[in-house]
Amino acid sequence: MPHLALPATRRAPAADCGPAEIRLFIAPYADETVSDIKVLFDEHGRVRYADERPSDRCVDGYLWERWEGTQTGGQRWSEHYPERQRHVMRQPPRCGGCAGEADVNERGMLWLLNADAGTERLTFPRDIITATPPMCVPDAHQALRLCRALREGFITLRARVAEPIGVKGTVYSPSAPPQEDQLVQFDDSRMDRVVARQLILKLYDADLDTTTLPTSHAKRCDPHDAPAGRRHG
Repeated sequence: MPHLALPATRRAPAADCGPAEIRLFIAPYADETVSDIKVLFDEHGRVRYADERPSDRCVDGYLWERWEGTQTGGQRWSEHYPERQRHVMRQPPRCGGCAGEADVNERGMLWLLNADAGTERLTFPRDIITATPPMCVPDAHQALRLCRALREGFITLRARVAEPIGVKGTVYSPSAPPQEDQLVQFDDSRMDRVVARQLILKLYDADLDTTTLPTSHAKRCDPHDAPAGRRHG
């Protein structure tokens, strides 16, 4: 038989972040979690679900994580809900906080990314790969107040061009354990074997923005950009 059953990946919920009355569009709620379903291979070696639904695939035919539950309880600001993340990363990208229009000026669209030590070694403008959507200015200020990852260090960027280049997710194999958190670009043969969790964008010639947001809490650090993982940043 060409069908090989593999266990779907399960994750323990992260700690809630932010007051219950404050909502971040892309963040999962406490009562939302990834579904416990089997991942199979079809006769062509492509992954599928045992009880697959039309909503499990995007318009390009790639398989996405299925989640279940209700939008109740506090939110997990350090994570992305796959369907909502994909919604705001489509062209043109939208604000990850409210799903409305992201802030745009003559230098491009606004991105707020969490960061690690070492930015002084970087030069700008530069290309950035990220799973984090852009933001409007009010939601960016709110994120700086409430997001734990951003308080540890952030970087503010502007980019005129943001292109979808692939997905991040779990890659399955008939002969090896699943590999989580893999960046798979659209021209990669593994696209047929990945269960996607995030859409990945490439920001071309992204440049630092030191005027739109306060910089007193910003560390001189690398953007968490290869890609910016599940942390909201």
